[in-house]
Parts: sequence; structure tokens; C-alpha cells
Amino acid sequence: MDIKAYSDDLISWGSQRRIQDLYIESFGEHWRIQFRKGDAIIKEQELTEAVANQLLTRFKYLGDMDVGETRKVQLGAIRYPLPEGHWRLRLSLVGDYRLQESMVIRFLYPIAQEEQCFLLQEQYPLLKQNIQRRGLYLFAGATGSGKTTLMYRLAKEQVGRVLTIEDPVEIEEPSFTQLQVNPTIGQTYDRLIQLALRHRPDILIIGEIRDRETAQAAIRAALTGCRVFATVHASSIAATRGRIRDLVGSESELADSLLGIVYQRLLQTKTQLGALLAYEFVGKEVAHGDWQTNLEKLFYQGEIAEECFLREI
Repeated sequence: MDIKAYSDDLISWGSQRRIQDLYIESFGEHWRIQFRKGDAIIKEQELTEAVANQLLTRFKYLGDMDVGETRKVQLGAIRYPLPEGHWRLRLSLVGDYRLQESMVIRFLYPIAQEEQCFLLQEQYPLLKQNIQRRGLYLFAGATGSGKTTLMYRLAKEQVGRVLTIEDPVEIEEPSFTQLQVNPTIGQTYDRLIQLALRHRPDILIIGEIRDRETAQAAIRAALTGCRVFATVHASSIAATRGRIRDLVGSESELADSLLGIVYQRLLQTKTQLGALLAYEFVGKEVAHGDWQTNLEKLFYQGEIAEECFLREI
């Protein structure tokens, strides 16, 4: 098999269908690829071990990874060349106790090409109206739920200078100043946030709050009068609030800076994959913000199946 042509076909097929992730993985004694969009498996195909290893080796080489290493976690990013253009990919590789590797390839799209459909159409205009004040807004949800896309869309529709700090940059947007974390040269989240404030952005986007240092830097940025959008990995509004409280460690600073929390998941309806939001804003009662109420509305309207409803409630 021509492994270059095969990998070209995989990336071309995925990018044309707006796939989020391509998995190359073993299961038992077998290998497979899976294309996923949200929680749905769009396509699955079995591979021989030889083809799987050739694919892994090719992507490791293109991603500037250690081709001979099969034990450590490795991360990479590439611009994959195709006749229709270069596609940005983010690579994550891990080896198990048997030294068998699996890889997840995340497809990264320009914001102009990102598709985002809201299952309750009234939610986005309300969200947009309520992120106008200066302070910290947190965006939570599962991996691949569209948090970054939502932040970018909101920021792009505002007036003013937008600066982003990410690890890595997921969405290319020429109208934003985009900085990428690189700890090997001292460009940590905390250091870049300090630098960003000297440029006085109207909106500062922080790719992810992972630790106390980054959380406290985000709080400081919000307290200086900047609008800060940041993601947090959490499973609900309440979990997000608890997570940021644990990281910051100061109730008073959090009370002075945190203005809103937005939680998002992608749900499969009978006709489409769309985003459902829950949100709350300090000092405001905003309609359509309760997760359970929104989910019940979709279920009783026949938009989502009972299995989906029971899983997400």
C-alpha cells in the first residue's frame, strides 16, 4: 500500500466532512481508524497492524516526533499538504503497557470555516448580549464540544483588539494577535498573560486554565479591566465554579472578577449535530440558561432521543 496516498485520502476525507478527530488505535489484536464528530462515530475501518504502524510512523515523522519512541506521550502539530490546500492538524500519541501506540489527530479549521449550529437558536443572541462587561468569562465542556470556536466567534463579533494565548493555536484568525505557549523558551501561560496586558487588548482569550498559576494570571488580567475569555475542563456550571474556586484559592478575587460561566455540549438530534448551552451571569437572570430545562425542552419536542436525554440530564 502507498501509505502517503492512503494518509492523504484520510485527511482529505475528514477535512471535507468537517470531522473533528481521526483515531488510529488498537483494540485487542486488531487495529482500526475512526472518524469522530462530537460523540458520533462517522466512519470506522479495520487496518492490518503493518498499515497501522506505517500510518503512525508517517504522522510521527511529519509531526516532528521521536519516531523510535513508543513509551512516552508525544504531542505534535503539522500543516498537512493536500491539492486543495494545507490542513492544520494537532497530534497526540500515547503508548500502552504493551508498547502499542494509539494516535488522535485533531482537525483544526479557520474560524470562517467552522460550523456551529445551536439547537436553541435564541441562546446565542442572549449570550452575546451578556458578555459585554469587563471581567472573566469561563467556557466549559468536554473535549471537542466547540468551546474555542464559541469564544472565537463571540470575540470576532466584538469591536476592539483581540489577543489569544493558546497551547497550541487551534483556530487561525488573521484579525487576532495569536500567541502560542512554548515552555522551552519561557513562554508559559503566566508569562504570556503578563506580556499580553502591556498590549492592552480589549479581549484576551486564554486557551485553557489548567493550574493555579494560570488561574491567578487570568484573574489579574480581568481585574485590570480586560475582558477575559478562558476555557476550563468541567462537566457542568457548578463543577466549573468549583474548579476555578479551587485553583484561584481566593473567594474575594474571584467574586470581583468572575462575571459569567458558559457550559456547552454537542448533541446529536434526528437531523444534525448541534450545540446546547447552559449559562449563568453574575447579578442577572438570563432566559434559556438552565441545562436541565433546555434538555427537557429538546426531548419533549422530539429533537433528541431518550437515550441522549438520559445520558445528558
